[in-house]
Amino acid sequence: MANFDLEWGRTYFQEVLTFIRDIANPSTHDKYFPAFRQKDWYLGSSWASGIATLGGQPYLNGRNQESSSEAIHAYEAIGLYGAVMVHAFGDGVSSSVIDNDNAVVSSRVRDMGRLLTATELRSARRYWHVSRGDESRSVYPESYKPYVVGMVSLVRRLASLNSTC
Repeated sequence: MANFDLEWGRTYFQEVLTFIRDIANPSTHDKYFPAFRQKDWYLGSSWASGIATLGGQPYLNGRNQESSSEAIHAYEAIGLYGAVMVHAFGDGVSSSVIDNDNAVVSSRVRDMGRLLTATELRSARRYWHVSRGDESRSVYPESYKPYVVGMVSLVRRLASLNSTC
């Protein structure tokens, strides 16, 4: 919407940032939203149920990836929104200090969206698309024959790792 109506984008900038903070909040000091609700920075993927804990410990059945494409598109939308809003606020060279400040925030949103998208794409290729021919990249045993992975939970992955040890 902001791409086609820059005034709408400027008017509802803070409201849209609230939605973005719900899934891609970079601040650990935000009292309303957790930092990067679903993002697993170690693996690079996002988890459908978020990074769930039970009693302060990771909940083994709480991590599952149901749709990497949803995460990729959500993060790409964040990056695109940031890019549009940099332009909407005068590309950081406005005569308005507030517009310049909002352009800086928008550029950070753009860059965060790009980083989230890139890591999500890389993890989708690594964990959910099974490569043949380059076994050094594979995280699945040769006995696994499908070219894609449906839904993998951490419990099943840990069980398979424990059985091979």
